[in-house]
Amino acid sequence: MKACVFGAPGFPFGKKALVEPRLKKIEELYRAKKVTQIQMEFVTEKDLKTADVIVCPEGKRLDLLILDMEILEGKLERQPPDQEKALLERAQKYLEKETPLSLGDFSLDEKKWLANNNFVSVKPVIFVPEAQMADVASVARKAYDEAGMICFLTGGDKEARAWEIRKGATAVEAAEAIHSDIARGFIRAEVMDYDALVKTGNVHQAKSSGLLRQEEKEYVVKDGDVIEFKFSV
Repeated sequence: MKACVFGAPGFPFGKKALVEPRLKKIEELYRAKKVTQIQMEFVTEKDLKTADVIVCPEGKRLDLLILDMEILEGKLERQPPDQEKALLERAQKYLEKETPLSLGDFSLDEKKWLANNNFVSVKPVIFVPEAQMADVASVARKAYDEAGMICFLTGGDKEARAWEIRKGATAVEAAEAIHSDIARGFIRAEVMDYDALVKTGNVHQAKSSGLLRQEEKEYVVKDGDVIEFKFSV
């Protein structure tokens, strides 16, 4: 996923590993030769529109929200239709209180309209105290969570890996995160609860003791699920 860092030109931009602590245990249980973490990409303000989430130093809060206020005022000056005007006036109330639009009480369609009309704070935003901006790992975790992302885990002798998905994603969407062929040929997802697996302490024993569940495409993946996909293409 992509996080835009606004108002902090000295931030160490680029790709950073989002360390998933549960992977250490998956590595041990599966005796994996390799561990692969989720990668987050921190980008500058020029890529603001393509970012999934915005990271903003607390001291730059107003600077960020002014971008939206300028767009809003320009649209109101053009005397928009009543329905559009009402939405803009609701948005204006949040911005005047220095509240990002992502925290506003808007419907999904209204949020899409705001996003399509270049309002930036309708994206998830985290405001970080200046002193904490240097802790890149903490900033990355907060940004990932604020963007509504979770992860599922896969294990094998070759690799233990964390995969990013949105909260609420189904098993077939999780399969798509690995490869489109797995989603296309999806048969089932074999799922184990992470805590139950760790408590058992042995993958084969966990499977033989009934901890392995057979789930269909519509299963909603939980954060930390350990999954093996069965598919045919």
